[in-house]
Amino acid sequence: MQTDFFNIFKTERFNKIFNIFLLVIFIAITVLTMINHELWRDEAQAWLVVRDMGMFGIINHVKTEGHPLLWYAILFPFAKLHLPVFSMQIVSCLLSLCVAVLLLFYSPFNKVTKTAVLFSSGFVYWYSVIARSYSLIPPLLCLCAMIYPKRLEKPYVYAFLLILLSNTHVLMFGFCAMLALFFGFELYSKWNSENKNQKRIAFPLFILFINFCLLVTYLAIGKSENLLVQNYEALTQATISIYSTIVSIFVNIYMKIPFILLIFLIFIFMFFFIKFYKNDKKIFWIAFIGIIFQIVTYRFIWSTSPEKAFLLLLILIFGFWVIYSENKIFDKQRKMLEIMIIFIFLLSWPVSFISITNDIKYDYSGSKSTAKYIKKQIPENAILISNYNVTTAAISAYLPSYKFYFPQEKSFYTFSKWNSGILSPYIDYSDFSTLPRYFRNKKLYFIFSYITSPDELSNVLPNNLVNIYKSQDNTLLKSEKFYIYELKNNE
Repeated sequence: MQTDFFNIFKTERFNKIFNIFLLVIFIAITVLTMINHELWRDEAQAWLVVRDMGMFGIINHVKTEGHPLLWYAILFPFAKLHLPVFSMQIVSCLLSLCVAVLLLFYSPFNKVTKTAVLFSSGFVYWYSVIARSYSLIPPLLCLCAMIYPKRLEKPYVYAFLLILLSNTHVLMFGFCAMLALFFGFELYSKWNSENKNQKRIAFPLFILFINFCLLVTYLAIGKSENLLVQNYEALTQATISIYSTIVSIFVNIYMKIPFILLIFLIFIFMFFFIKFYKNDKKIFWIAFIGIIFQIVTYRFIWSTSPEKAFLLLLILIFGFWVIYSENKIFDKQRKMLEIMIIFIFLLSWPVSFISITNDIKYDYSGSKSTAKYIKKQIPENAILISNYNVTTAAISAYLPSYKFYFPQEKSFYTFSKWNSGILSPYIDYSDFSTLPRYFRNKKLYFIFSYITSPDELSNVLPNNLVNIYKSQDNTLLKSEKFYIYELKNNE
């Protein structure tokens, strides 16, 4: 009787009910957080680019962003239909829903592993609530893992998925290149030995080759025009080591963790890769080179962040999924790897809880509340002058009919241009002669950000600037706390 009771938990029906239960909880958490989330500049930047530029302008600009075009292409119709920026957040949330369905109903993992992975910080927050190109990676990675065992039977589908995945983010380039390389060798060997139609080999490999050539060329051109990347490259020559880069990756995934636990995690990662190597050398090299490529990118080109660092865990999931699906792993090894996966992802649950509760409780950035104030209190024909042309992007996303004026460039803008050389938030406002003459007798408002308080600029602000607004003090992103000043007696 007792055995029958426990057997209930192993039935197909119970599995479906359990998966649906987890899915409902996941949807409730992500939707609630998304509704309360205020956009910040990096989220809004992509939306503004597609909203305010034509197709050729987007292609020309995005190369300086250091990203492929897929995310922009997805946002393009929504922005051009003049839908609110919230539609971008819905897209991100729907992508996370797809990931949840794929993990719960199609992955080969047990219930505990699925739960640990699904509610880890990457899946439940960084790739669902934060609407950026990273949101595309988990669903495409899951689809690649699902189709991987049948890649030689469905070469066109697999090649198409690799093309999409490689165009999500530059950090996935090394991983996708290794997948494509092994795929090419496998295709050639299979159809050459079986004397099959060579066209079946040629076309998937041709489109993959063209994709990677275009992608490398496009991103290489943009890299040379991105001044932020150039500044970071100069900085890393002297101050950042491979060791500190690896430490920063783990800190970004797990926040502040004890040094002993950090060393233990690194040991687990190394042990994980040894297991990969023993069971499938091909998957080992794909995962290993994919992660090394990311580490080198963080060391020499651009710094890491939580959503970037978490990509390493996604690669581990892909490798375990493939090895498990192809039955290249014994029961004892599988249980050991499952325990490691559970531990690695479960350890990020506190980050999930902190990130979600903070985002619901506080403003992530001051953008939405500031945009609401501007819309209600400041007329559209007024001039909004900004001290920094980066942080105001999210405000512009909420205010389609407003633009900001940036004195250093002497022009109006909505999004940032990373090749413009405008990287400093500090501007001397004591000399108003640099402002256009037609600003005279107009309502002028100055918006300050990237400062701890207006006192920083008190020595350069004219006496007739009066503070009329400031963001909440507990804004999570301190660089996007905003202050608005009105210029009195503008003559």
